[in-house]
Amino acid sequence: MVEAKKKDTASNTEEDRISSLPDELLCHILSFLPSTLQAMRTSVLSKRWRRLWTHVPNITFPFKFVPLVFYYDLKEYRQRAAVLIDNTLKPYSASKIKKFCIQFSADLIGLGPRMDSWVRFAVERDVEDLTLEFSFDKTIRRLDIKGLTGYWLPQFFYQNSWLRNLKTDFCEFEPDGRVLWSSLKDLSIGHAILTDEVMQNILDGTPVLESLKLVTCNGIHRLDLSLNSHLKELVVIHQAAPYVNDDDTVLEIAGPHLKSLVIMGFWFMKKCKLMNMSSLIKATLDFEVGKSLHVRRNDFLEKSRNIVEEYLRNVDHARELKLGSWCIQVLSTLRMVNFLLSPSFSRKCLILDVDSFSNQYIPGIANLLCCSYNLNELVINMCPDITCKEFYAVSDLSNSDDFGEKYWKSLKIILGHLWLHLKTVKISRLMETESGCSCERAFAFLGFLLKNASVLEKMIIYRSHVGYWCCNLDVIYMAFQLLSLPRCSPHAEVLFPN
Repeated sequence: MVEAKKKDTASNTEEDRISSLPDELLCHILSFLPSTLQAMRTSVLSKRWRRLWTHVPNITFPFKFVPLVFYYDLKEYRQRAAVLIDNTLKPYSASKIKKFCIQFSADLIGLGPRMDSWVRFAVERDVEDLTLEFSFDKTIRRLDIKGLTGYWLPQFFYQNSWLRNLKTDFCEFEPDGRVLWSSLKDLSIGHAILTDEVMQNILDGTPVLESLKLVTCNGIHRLDLSLNSHLKELVVIHQAAPYVNDDDTVLEIAGPHLKSLVIMGFWFMKKCKLMNMSSLIKATLDFEVGKSLHVRRNDFLEKSRNIVEEYLRNVDHARELKLGSWCIQVLSTLRMVNFLLSPSFSRKCLILDVDSFSNQYIPGIANLLCCSYNLNELVINMCPDITCKEFYAVSDLSNSDDFGEKYWKSLKIILGHLWLHLKTVKISRLMETESGCSCERAFAFLGFLLKNASVLEKMIIYRSHVGYWCCNLDVIYMAFQLLSLPRCSPHAEVLFPN
């Protein structure tokens, strides 16, 4: 009995210590919970906590995934979720909101006025970080019908001096007047139909915008960022889908102040044209272009080469370049036409995503190394889960082609500039899916670098998971082989970090 009383006293003391904290600190702690509904559950702890959640500066409703019980009755799910949001916001008493997030996965027909009230609730409390992410039932995913395009943002929303971060998905923009988001720094728009006029209105009304992300935004033909001197990061992702009428239009992007550019996704017919990227430091090209059924294969090969070559020419002054698997495969086909890329003297870091050291990648890797004259760091990410289809048929670069030691030796003189600058080589998840001749090619390449890179300092080979090096005998054998190879640089280290 005595010990039980001591335990009760100790627990009460701990509870008193937490409850004695000031309201601001307790609300700050509750703001880290992933959902407002979880913060509400703390009201049962004691009278001290009963209405504490109504002062938390972050409000989050993550209804992104439909419960299985409502899978065939989205209307009922929509109604219940909407009532829950209404009832949660009614007792909320904080005058200032930092973050307001609604992720809603359901048919939005009939919720317009209700959603307007939610947005007004956040705007009237000077929200700084706003997320409105909505999605649709597959049966009504049609972006060419105005009534089903998504949630149309209310007109009062376009004038806000407090908003700093805005993320939307399946929201539509159609301001009647000028957009005035004087404090907005981070803007992400997903799955929207925009026009050049609307996009320019948004850019003109965001004078301090620093980061812009566009995900599958149709209707834009020109993105002129010349007057947005604070805008340093641009991400453009396009995902051509059956429910979108993808066209062969060109998206022109002028970004003289951009420091970072990311082009990703599946660009079936649509393409980007980069103009005036003079300040670019980092560039990521991880996209794929689809082939139409009526286009001849040789014409598609030539078109793809021209697309990748044009992109590389427009970003050749970036200090860091990251390429996805499709682009590298396209560059591999340049070997068939004896074509070399234009040189880059600014590129210091090259990052490549491939699924293996197979034939469709090695010539492309060699081509990129040949044109990177001042390369300091090479990073190769082995990504076995890459979904990119093989760009060309096996017959183009058959397995009989020698891409091992002899192939790299033939490039020793051409790669002479590389030996004077390359200091770091990093490879991740090597041999997770490698086997046979593909594995031999990988180590032939690494051995070639060790034997010739005169200023190489580190070659780092990262494992895929804990214990990988000690449980795979083939890997141990290859590692010892690699460690025993001669090194041109006296400072070169081969590391296998844990």
